Amino acid sequence: MNTRIAGAACALLMAPAAYAADVVDLISPARCELRFNRLVNCHINPQQLSTPTAETAVPLKTALRSVVSGNCSTQYTLEARAEAAGASPALIPYLRGTEVLLRGPGGAPVGNLTLSDNSTWTPSAVLDGSCRISLEVRWNEVDVVSTAEAQALITALDAQIATAQDHSDRMEELMLYQRAYAFMHSLADRFRVELSNPTMQELRAAALESTPALESMVLSCGDLSIEERLALLRLHAELWVLGKPEDWQRPDGTVMTLEDHLGTGAAEILARLNAILARQTQNPPDYAQLYEDAKTEVIRLQNKKLLALTQLDPWLP
Repeated sequence: MNTRIAGAACALLMAPAAYAADVVDLISPARCELRFNRLVNCHINPQQLSTPTAETAVPLKTALRSVVSGNCSTQYTLEARAEAAGASPALIPYLRGTEVLLRGPGGAPVGNLTLSDNSTWTPSAVLDGSCRISLEVRWNEVDVVSTAEAQALITALDAQIATAQDHSDRMEELMLYQRAYAFMHSLADRFRVELSNPTMQELRAAALESTPALESMVLSCGDLSIEERLALLRLHAELWVLGKPEDWQRPDGTVMTLEDHLGTGAAEILARLNAILARQTQNPPDYAQLYEDAKTEVIRLQNKKLLALTQLDPWLP
């Protein structure tokens, strides 16, 4: 399946069509004692609220809105407290019919919260029997209020995708370089070893020693045919490619290394490359796996953008 199509399908499946909501009584006969048409001795005992959560590509907020009806006047300041793991507590002055927001860490969805009383005066308050206060909990709404905010989130995701793509390209280059350098270094050193072994050195010395004899045979040996003379001439002409034994030796007579052949101009570069290889021999980075991981991250971010576009659709032009 095409990656983008799969990502779009995933985004549509995971983006909620509507936000879940719970309603909790704060002040009612269920929370208080009803005496002479008055609500007294009210208690808001701690309770746990929870909702299923799904992956999100944008920051979310949970809205807590108090809904007030009837006569709820009192001289006391009453409020409730909502807490969720990793989030700053939300204080709810529920007598005013207000709305406060609870945000998970980094805009993550909130799946559980604890609702409790945050006022010591609640049991002392005397409220009219008509007073009813409930708390509406709208879970995990998109934390965006304007088109500009929505577009800024998409722009940020585009920047993350570009950075991840650059990293993926870099890992691919390093993977190919690692393979190519290791191969070429091994190949070059193999040729050097083969071309400087004792047999080749003996062959070079023998070629130099035989040169006068070959020249004499080509020029003055009357027993040779024209074809034989031409064959010897071709052999003599090709022997120069072997070079001299000293061309493959250091002044002290030891065999030259690859660094010696490349010369002083390349020595520093080769030393750095060999140092890299030495480190890799001890703990070699697996650039092939790093490249696969980088590609996976690019796909993850692209799918995240598709999900974000779905979640932000009401705010995008």
